Amino acid sequence: MGLGLLHFDVRVINDDGWPLLESDDGEELMHVEPGVAVALGSRPMESPGTLYVTSRRVIWLSDADKGKGYPVDFLSLSLHAVSRDLETYPFPCIYTQVFDL
Repeated sequence: MGLGLLHFDVRVINDDGWPLLESDDGEELMHVEPGVAVALGSRPMESPGTLYVTSRRVIWLSDADKGKGYPVDFLSLSLHAVSRDLETYPFPCIYTQVFDL
């Protein structure tokens, strides 16, 4: 898998509707959080989807647009924090910076 914010061109899921993991490399599903919206930079917030946290990456898949999703390898997350400051952003959120090596 490449580093940085990637786009799923084709949703690869298992029979449960979850993203297909790289189990040959030991990737395991650790947590599933439904109802998560994503805001990238100054673009409008994406409609809610499901956030999957694995042992290697974070994967967000849109519920509304089955062709939209973003996987991010943990090595690409340079900063993260929980923000509850509604003056900064209108909703509580997790702030991350994603970079390419």
